[in-house]
Amino acid sequence: MYGIDVLMKEHEQILRFTGIIRRYLVKALEGEVLFQDEVLPMIEFIRNYSDAHHHGKEEDILFRYMLADLGPVAEKIVRQGMFAEHDQARNIVRNLDEAWQVWEADPTDEHLLDVFGLMYNYAFLLEAHAERENAVVYPFAERNLSPERLEAVDRETKAFETEHAARRENYLKELDRWEGLLENKKA
Repeated sequence: MYGIDVLMKEHEQILRFTGIIRRYLVKALEGEVLFQDEVLPMIEFIRNYSDAHHHGKEEDILFRYMLADLGPVAEKIVRQGMFAEHDQARNIVRNLDEAWQVWEADPTDEHLLDVFGLMYNYAFLLEAHAERENAVVYPFAERNLSPERLEAVDRETKAFETEHAARRENYLKELDRWEGLLENKKA
């Protein structure tokens, strides 16, 4: 099923990103704080790829049909689970943005620790979130949505992907760039 396959592929990219966050944080623990110039681009990635591109597509397409058609179980899974986690991620990113601004104004170790903690918190949440969606939410949707609804998910996902292809490619290039920066630091 195209729509869900796209969402799962995006999870792979988001997990690449959380791996990049973890690798940057490990470098910091080793005394090499090398990502100061990357925090704002990372926040932008989260807001525009992970959230607007990926979570937006889930919320506006797949979850909308699940809520319309699949009753109390979908209501619980989507509203109390996935929407709550999306909001939790957005809150972490708001706090990360604020913590970064505080650190820029007063670059103390304590303020940098807030940035590191929020970055780790985001990575930890999104890794578990992607696993829950892949293992529970998407299979539930595939088993229970009607063929017509699944076709609508595919059709709307294709339209979304076409409209936002440039944004997607831009952020996938950012992942490659970050991985390249990390590889160059190994040498």
